[in-house]
Amino acid sequence: SKYKAKNCVLVSTSGSTGAPFSVLQNMSKRCRNTGDNLYFSYQSGYEIGQKLIYVKIWPDNYKHNILSRFWWQNIYPKSVFQLSDKEIEVFIKELRLNSSKKSFLGYTSAFTKICQHLDKVEADPVDTNVQSIITMSEGLNDYVRNRMKKYFGVSPISRYSNNENGILAQEDRQGRSKFIINSASYFIEVFDFYKDVPVSPGERGRIIVTDLHNYAMPIIRYDTGDIGVVSLDKNNISYLSSIEGRKLDLIYDTKGGIVPSHVSYKLCKYGDYKQFQLVQYGEKSYKIKLNTDKKVDEATMLEEFKGYLGQNARIDILYVDEIPLLSSGKRREVTNTYHSKL
Repeated sequence: SKYKAKNCVLVSTSGSTGAPFSVLQNMSKRCRNTGDNLYFSYQSGYEIGQKLIYVKIWPDNYKHNILSRFWWQNIYPKSVFQLSDKEIEVFIKELRLNSSKKSFLGYTSAFTKICQHLDKVEADPVDTNVQSIITMSEGLNDYVRNRMKKYFGVSPISRYSNNENGILAQEDRQGRSKFIINSASYFIEVFDFYKDVPVSPGERGRIIVTDLHNYAMPIIRYDTGDIGVVSLDKNNISYLSSIEGRKLDLIYDTKGGIVPSHVSYKLCKYGDYKQFQLVQYGEKSYKIKLNTDKKVDEATMLEEFKGYLGQNARIDILYVDEIPLLSSGKRREVTNTYHSKL
């Protein structure tokens, strides 16, 4: 109650999977988040003073009301809705002309579009003095990891965060599939899918967060909606060895077993796509949506994916002109419309 009369900040989720959820944060919590941001950014190779290329969804009026703030923070805002081939071409030219140290922070799907454009025009590496690349909000795949390294000279790392809390974990720069937990700011557990009890290390479950610093609106054992695995290192310290996105986006095989979400990237071997998406819309019914100008080897694709989903799986391959972004500016490459109705 003593925080009711204090200055607090209202933050909200993006509402990617439903109505946005708003949280009040006291000012010491806000300062804590700033410190976390600086620390984990530094771990990626970013240092204060570098230009930050920030690729996400931006408000339509940001140029008018906070442009001066971007200037003194040395932020270059780039909207995910401004990534046509022509806009990417102009963007790359601007980067080439600026030799100062810079870092990238943004959605994986946005970096995918940039890399696909560079592939299409058979571009040379972009010599623009990039020091670090952090992806957020969406899983980091091998295509983006390898192509961003090729074009910008730096291997991206993945950050796990949300608006209502802050930075929860970040991929270790020295090794993949090891997310260092922000244990100074949060207590993170992994619970069973159906019971509110922790699972053993190495088991998949729901990621549960307790925020240690938000006193205006305490967040205690908050179900993030995300799925992950906690493991222990040689010193018995916990880390997240897997973060698989939201529970409602999990794909299940025809026997009800969970299929790893990264199975969608098996589609890449069949062609070059502008976009692709794997959808489960029934207990044994699936769709593979492809935004491409060329037909794929459908028989081989279906044979492979029945191996993952079940031989009795009904899989439709659909050629589409566009897979729209969510209202949050993100794009899901795996989604489940069947379980979201249960």
